Amino acid sequence: MEPSKVDRRSALSGLAVAAATTVLPAQAKAADKPDGYAVPKPEIDGKALVNRPRATEVLERFGLAGMIALSPINVYYLTNVRTIGSKFINEYPGFATYAANPQAPIYLVSTSSPAWDIANGDRETAELMPYGFGGGEVVRDSNGLPIEPSNGITRRYHVRDGVELTPREKRWAAAQEKSTDIAASAAWGLARALKAQGITKGKVAVDDMRIAEFLAQTDLVDVECVPGYGIFQLIRMVKTEQELAYQRIGSGNNGDACLATIRAIEAGMTHDDVAQIFRYECAKRGNDVDSFIAGFPGGNFPDGVMVAGKPFLVDAVSNYKGYMGDIARTFILGDPPKEVEMRRRANQLAREAVFDAIKPGVKYSELRTIGLETMIKNGMPDYAVFVTPHSVGLQHDDNPFRLKEFGIDSFDHVLEENMVLTVDLPYLEVGYGCGHNEDLFRVTKTGYEPMNTEEDPFIIL
Repeated sequence: MEPSKVDRRSALSGLAVAAATTVLPAQAKAADKPDGYAVPKPEIDGKALVNRPRATEVLERFGLAGMIALSPINVYYLTNVRTIGSKFINEYPGFATYAANPQAPIYLVSTSSPAWDIANGDRETAELMPYGFGGGEVVRDSNGLPIEPSNGITRRYHVRDGVELTPREKRWAAAQEKSTDIAASAAWGLARALKAQGITKGKVAVDDMRIAEFLAQTDLVDVECVPGYGIFQLIRMVKTEQELAYQRIGSGNNGDACLATIRAIEAGMTHDDVAQIFRYECAKRGNDVDSFIAGFPGGNFPDGVMVAGKPFLVDAVSNYKGYMGDIARTFILGDPPKEVEMRRRANQLAREAVFDAIKPGVKYSELRTIGLETMIKNGMPDYAVFVTPHSVGLQHDDNPFRLKEFGIDSFDHVLEENMVLTVDLPYLEVGYGCGHNEDLFRVTKTGYEPMNTEEDPFIIL
């Protein structure tokens, strides 16, 4: 539901007054774990992640027959599977192939290890195109093209005879039997998948040009790989309902963990002390930490420990099932000096102005200008401020900056419904201190939906 801008302004105004006049009590420390804490579950779960209508539109716009992913986040996005290789940070953890034809299946090109995970049937996934580790001498046909070897080798697990298998075990056994006719190698697995999707010629966007080296080992000589990491990002910018369901939880958890961490900060704490609190607050909510900064953006306190009288920021990023939240707040130990109060007010007015402007059709550059001009107009020195809108999803910067291979040297992205982004509004000066306001939001038809708490833009400890 979209919040009323009048209500939001009133709430922010009240928070600003409270922040300037009231010392917030140090609330429950990280050690005070609530009883019966339950990790939230999404209202929508099990659906595919990939935005197929947008993918079709983007691929057609750039004249692409399809795309091939090697980056684990892109493979996950296209297939809804995280391979064991990606968890182990292998060099080639698995691939995904996607055709511009919306009726073609999506393929996860991997060893047969994900077969059981897919067979669990707990979510929509791509089809598995397994490959083994065969090899041997390269055989060519009369035209000199490579011919796929037939000696793919893969691991198989023994199924005990004479016992009644559970329904899940039966699915595992069946999945294993289906993985008998496997490709000899990753290269031939990719070739099989592309052929099954009807891609035997044309340009395909790849997120890693090493993919071209794999295809060069096969008979797909008319398929051209073009650098296209930004193509994947451009598609991912508009989220599906499944993605939004995950991100609402991830961002909500992230915001709550951030505020709980700030309220647990005490004089004498190091950056590592504070970061450990955030790790705990995220873990008990079901999030995994991506990045955490306390103090200055470099990630530390100028004095080495937390001290009174200086403003600092916390910038916190964590994820739920890969989908990130991104929030930042300003805090100070003790009463804020007049200069701190002035900069705090200018920063919060900029936050209000930026959020008032959010709606489809607005450009990133417009949000940037609004934030900068509002802060400077209200007394913030121009040398201290930065304003950066950016999409957030499976990446912190979930948007392309350029697509030079397609003639685009830079993007000034335009807001669309179901984009999820934030606008960084930090201010900093070495020898003074720093602050930050940042909240994640979804673009709606007429405005925005907050995806984390908008409380406490400035916290006095």
